[in-house]
Amino acid sequence: MDRRRFLTAAAATGALTLGSATRAGARPSTRPSTRPSGRPRAAGGPYDAVVYGATLAGIMAALRLAGRGYRSLVLEPTGHPGGVVAGGLVKTDIPNDIRALAGLTHTSFFNAIGAHYGVGSPAQYRFEPKVAEDIARSLLDQAGATVVYGHRLRGPADVTVTGKRITAVRTPDGWVRARFFVDASYEGDLMAAAKVPYTVGRESAAEYGEPHAGFRSDTVLRIGDFTPNTGYPVGPVPVTPLGAADEKVMAYNFRGVLTRSADRLPFPKPDGYDPDTFLHLKQLIDFRGVTGLTQLVGTTAAIPGDKYQTNQGPFIGLDLPGAGWDYPDGTWERRDEVIAEHVRWHQGQLYFMANDPSLPESFRADTRSWGLPADEFTDSPYGAGFPHALYVREGRRMKGAHVLTEHDLLAPGNTKTTSVACWKYGMDCHTVQYYPEGDRLIVGEGSLTGTTSNVPVDLYQIPAECLFPAAGSVDNIAVPVCFSASHIGYTSPRMEPDFGMLGEAAGELAAQSIERDQAVQSYRYADLATALTEHGSVLSL
Repeated sequence: MDRRRFLTAAAATGALTLGSATRAGARPSTRPSTRPSGRPRAAGGPYDAVVYGATLAGIMAALRLAGRGYRSLVLEPTGHPGGVVAGGLVKTDIPNDIRALAGLTHTSFFNAIGAHYGVGSPAQYRFEPKVAEDIARSLLDQAGATVVYGHRLRGPADVTVTGKRITAVRTPDGWVRARFFVDASYEGDLMAAAKVPYTVGRESAAEYGEPHAGFRSDTVLRIGDFTPNTGYPVGPVPVTPLGAADEKVMAYNFRGVLTRSADRLPFPKPDGYDPDTFLHLKQLIDFRGVTGLTQLVGTTAAIPGDKYQTNQGPFIGLDLPGAGWDYPDGTWERRDEVIAEHVRWHQGQLYFMANDPSLPESFRADTRSWGLPADEFTDSPYGAGFPHALYVREGRRMKGAHVLTEHDLLAPGNTKTTSVACWKYGMDCHTVQYYPEGDRLIVGEGSLTGTTSNVPVDLYQIPAECLFPAAGSVDNIAVPVCFSASHIGYTSPRMEPDFGMLGEAAGELAAQSIERDQAVQSYRYADLATALTEHGSVLSL
C-alpha cells in the first residue's frame, strides 16, 4: 500500500526550532538554536561526550557523565528537551513492580514532578507537558551540558568514523570531536550513520525462536460491522505467512492533551482535511452508540491542570497503523511527510467529531465542550495546543552484543549477571496494519493476544550488553533508546522510565570508557554496578 498517495500536504523539511505557532504543514524555522544550559556553546569542544537526543535517556546520560566530571554536548533534533515525555506522553507507563523504577530517573525527574505538585508521595507519574519540559531543561542545566536544538543528523556525511571509533559529528558551528558518543534519539540516526548494525521491523518467529514474533494472523482483532470495509486507512490483505518477518512497525500517534477549561482552543481544521477519511470512525461511532468525545476520553486519563491525556481510543482511533512504516529508515524529508500525515489524521479526527453534519448535534456539542490547552505547546509547529512530538513507539533497533528477546522477559532467562536495570511490563504491541476480511470486517493485525490485553512477563533484568555493539563494531557508542532487542523483546521495555534508566547506564558506560581510554565492550561490570547503585539504581529485585 503506497501511503504517499494519501498525503495531501507534505510537511516541511529542515529542523524544528522554537518560534511562533504555525498551522499543521507550515514550514518551521530551519535555523538551529541554542538554549541557556550553564555554559556557552563552543564549536569543536572541548567535550568529553556527545549525546544525540535530549530525550529522558539523553538527559540522564548527561547527568551521569557530569557526576563523573565529564562535559557533554547534547544535540537535539527538535526545538524542545524531554522527548515525548515533554511532548505529550504525560500519563506515564510505570512498571508493574514499581520498585524497578529507580536511579536518577526516579529521584531527579519523577520526584521533581512530585515536588512541583506538592503531592503526598515523592514521585508523580501524571503531569502537564510544560512541567515535564521545565524539569528536563533544569536537569540539562544541572548537568552543565551545552545543548543545541534543531540539529538533525542526516547520514554518514555528518559523522566521522576512524577505524572502530566515532571521532566527530557535524554541528551547526562545524565539526565537534569527542571521546564517546551516546545515541539517545528515537530514530537512532547517530548509530546508523556510524554503520552500527541495526534492524527495522519484525523478525520471523524462527530467527530467535520467539512464539509471538513475525506476522500474527492468528491473534488479530476482528471488528465489524463496516460497510464498506475498505478505504483509508485500511490496507490490502497481506500475503505474508504466519510467523514470517517483515519491515513493518507498530502504529505511531500523537499523545494529545485535551481540556474543558474556559480558555480552551477549538479543534483546528488541518490542511488537507477530508471528511471521507473518517468513514470508518463514523461507522464505529454509530454501531457502538458513542455519544460524544467525553465517552471516548474517559475519566481514567486525567492529569493535573484539569487536562486529559489521549492515546489510541477506539479500534479506529488516534493510532494510524501503516503510516509510520517509512519513518525509521526514512530521510528527514520523508519523516516530515509521515509526521504531517499523523497531524492531519489526529487533528482531522477531532475536527470531524466537533463539526461534521453526519453526526448528531448532541455528539458535536459534547465534542466542542473539549479543546486544546492554551497553556501547552504554545510554539508547536503543528499549531498552538497541539503536541510537538510524534510518539515513535519503535524505530530502528541496534543489533548489539546481546539481543533482548522474548525469552529474556520470562523465567528462566529473565536474570542476568550484568544487569543495569530491572523492568516488568506486559509485551505491548499496538496494531501494525488494518486490512479487510469478508464484506464487513476490518482486521487489526499486530496484537499479540487477539485482545487489547498484553502478554504478561516476569520481572526481568536488562544486561549492559544491550546498550553497545558487539566486539568488532564501533567501540565508543552506547544506545539506550534504540537498544539491542528483537521486535518482541522491545515491546515490553519500550517505555520512557526504562529509557531513562538505560540512559543512566549509557552515561556510566561512557564515563568508564573515557576514564580508562578503552572500548566500551571492555567495561568492568563491578565498577559499573557500583557507579549505578551510588545514585539509587536497582539492578536486582
